[in-house]
Amino acid sequence: MTGPNKTDTELDATRQRLRRYARLLDSGIGVPGTRWQIGIEALIGLIPGVGDLAGALLGGWLVVEAMRLRAPGRLLAKMIGNVLFDALLGIVPVLGDLADFVFKSNRRNLQLLDTHLGGQLGVMEPATRRHRGRWLLLAVILVLMGYWLWRSSTGGG
Repeated sequence: MTGPNKTDTELDATRQRLRRYARLLDSGIGVPGTRWQIGIEALIGLIPGVGDLAGALLGGWLVVEAMRLRAPGRLLAKMIGNVLFDALLGIVPVLGDLADFVFKSNRRNLQLLDTHLGGQLGVMEPATRRHRGRWLLLAVILVLMGYWLWRSSTGGG
């Protein structure tokens, strides 16, 4: 169920606004000479100490919008999990910043919310392409993060 008194036109305008916001956070800036794109969240995440917290707060706004649209609790839990996972990845020096190229929590959350809202409007969202290379890179980063955390906890690092 969507927010009270939301017309289809208003809901569509909200979806467009959230798409622009997620794109700005996750992929609004092209990396010259590559097909890669980063967003302002990745740049803010480079600021030691507060960058990842600021990124999580910016990403949390999409969750607040989903709450306003009365998204179900299960969807909100997935969205919060994505924001927290992204923030935890960012804690690890260098590897966390590299992970921002792969794990784009705001785009993921937008896709989750878009699919839900599309169902409310009776619109089926197009299937998204899976990028196996990105998942492999994410898996490698997570393994390296785990190794780094293990080494630092045993005094070997």
